Amino acid sequence: MGAREVVAEVLHRSGALSLAIRLPRLTPLPQVRIVSYHHVADPDPDYPYDPEVADATSAQFRRQMETLNAFGTTITTDDLVRSYAGEPLPKNPVMITFDDGYLSCHDTAMPILRSLGMRATFFIATAFTSQRRLFWWEKVALALSQARRSRGTVSYPEVTAVDPRDPRTRRWANDTIKNHPLLDVDRFVDGLLAALDVPWSVAIEREHADRLIMTWDHVRALAAAGMDVQSHTRNHRVLRTLASDQLHSELAGSRADIEEQLGKPIYGVAYPVGRSIASHPELIAAVKAAGYKIGFTNTNRPNWMWPRALAGLVSTNMYNIGRMPTDRDISDSMWLARLLIPRLAHRALHTE
Repeated sequence: MGAREVVAEVLHRSGALSLAIRLPRLTPLPQVRIVSYHHVADPDPDYPYDPEVADATSAQFRRQMETLNAFGTTITTDDLVRSYAGEPLPKNPVMITFDDGYLSCHDTAMPILRSLGMRATFFIATAFTSQRRLFWWEKVALALSQARRSRGTVSYPEVTAVDPRDPRTRRWANDTIKNHPLLDVDRFVDGLLAALDVPWSVAIEREHADRLIMTWDHVRALAAAGMDVQSHTRNHRVLRTLASDQLHSELAGSRADIEEQLGKPIYGVAYPVGRSIASHPELIAAVKAAGYKIGFTNTNRPNWMWPRALAGLVSTNMYNIGRMPTDRDISDSMWLARLLIPRLAHRALHTE
C-alpha cells in the first residue's frame, strides 16, 4: 500500500473524512465538486479494448454514488450556469459527469443513478455516435491486442518501429494523437493497424462500435430519464492541435449534432483529454463563438461559488471549470479522500 493510500485509510477509519463531508454545509461559500468518469466495466482478462478507460466497476460506481447521495445534491450544467448568474445552489452541490459516450453509460450507470434518484451529465463525442466509428484510443488498443506481427513500422507522421507487446507503445500512440499538431488521425491509426497486420474494415469497426458506444436512441433515453447531455466535440481532438476551421467543426458541429437529436439548446462542452484552455485565449474565443457558455476540464479541484457581491474582486473563468477524475484501481477510502482533499490525487490518471 502506497503512502497516499495509507493516509486515506487512516483518515477514513478515524472518522475525519465523514466529518469533512459535512463541513461544506456550514460554509456560506459553496464548493461544487465535479467527478468525471468515462466507462463503467468489471475487470476481464480477455478485454481487448483500452483497459484504463474503465473508471469504476459497477459495484464501485454504486458505492461511490451512494456516498455522494448521502451528503450532496446532484446538479446539472444548466444549474451551474444559472448559479454563476446569481441563482442559489443546494448545499453540497455535486456533479457527476461522463465523457465520450460509452454504452455502459446507458446500460450500467443510468440504472444505478435512477435507483438513487440522482442525475448525471453525459458529454458526447458526436461523430462516433453518428457514424458508428470506434474511438481512436480504442482502435489503438485493438491494434496492439490483436496484432498478428510481433513488430512493425509506422511511417506517419514519422518512421517509428512499434512493438505491440511493449506497454509503452500504447502510450506513445495515444500521446502522438493528443500532442501532434494537425495530425491526420485516421491515417496514423490505419497505418498502425496495417503495420501490425490487424484486419480492419467499415463492418469490423461498426461491430466494435456497437459493442462499446451508445446510439442516438440511447442518448435520447438518457435525456428522457432526466439526465443532462452536453458536448465532447465531434472527433475527440485536443483543441490546441487543430486549425481554426477544424475547431469550428469540432465545437459548433458537435453542439448542432446534439441539438438536432434532442431538440434542446446545448451550452456545455468538456474538453477532450481534459486539458485546460485557460492560457489559450484563442481557444476560449473559439469555444465562445461556437455558442458554449461553460467549459469543463480535468484539473482535480473543487470550484468555489463566489457570491455576486464579490464578482468584481474574484473572477470565475466559466471556460475552466475543474473536474476530478477517478480510477478503478483505487480504494473506496482513497476515492473519498481525493474528493475531499484533491492533493491526494495521483497525477497519472486516464483522461480520454
